[in-house]
Amino acid sequence: MTISPVTPAHSPYSIFCVGKNYPDHAREMAAWEPENKGVTQERHEQEPIIFMKPGTALSKERRTSIPVFEGRPVSSSLHYEAELVLLVGADAEEVSIGDAPGFISGYGAGLDMTLRDVQLEAKKGGNPWLKSKGFRRSALVSEFIAPEDAGQWPDLAISLRVNGAIVQHSPVSKMTFSPSYLVHYLSYIYGLRAGDLIFTGTPAGVGEVSPGDRLDATLETGGEKGLPAITLVTLEAIVS
Repeated sequence: MTISPVTPAHSPYSIFCVGKNYPDHAREMAAWEPENKGVTQERHEQEPIIFMKPGTALSKERRTSIPVFEGRPVSSSLHYEAELVLLVGADAEEVSIGDAPGFISGYGAGLDMTLRDVQLEAKKGGNPWLKSKGFRRSALVSEFIAPEDAGQWPDLAISLRVNGAIVQHSPVSKMTFSPSYLVHYLSYIYGLRAGDLIFTGTPAGVGEVSPGDRLDATLETGGEKGLPAITLVTLEAIVS
């Protein structure tokens, strides 16, 4: 299989992120939130949950860390979230689902790094997530592979290894909202620009990292059909 990497976006106009796009991660998050203790009914979102990271969140050197303000770390709990990332290839306004795939120029592996304690505190107080999700070096992406080289998106899977041990793995077909639907939705509500990134959500298995940890997020294909998985792209990142 010949793979021709697509040049990654180093200065995206917008970085869109999707929350709770995998039901197993939505249940995982609910278990951590005090207001959901004992709640067994599962919510079915009618629209994607969208949040954003600023362009300055993109880590070009593929390193991540807890930010420090006036000599003090702003968090004590840095979590990984491995995700399929879409690279937007052209400006998009009010795009139909049928036309949406034509606006995806690349698939990549990404890490949506999260200050989990800051996020949970913000949610408890009804405050925005920006500090917990949009800090510097909180968005990391691999090279991208063109959709025609990657094959059908339901055959893709995302995996993450921390210091060589696998901690996350899921076919992306388990997402509630597909890549095409996300492009369709975002193009109507916000508008998309060439070079934008869409982090499509993470499966269950998120967890904490420490300085010195190595994170390897991989986008694969084929493994969910009983065939050997083929690695398409890998993101190698370090926690500092």
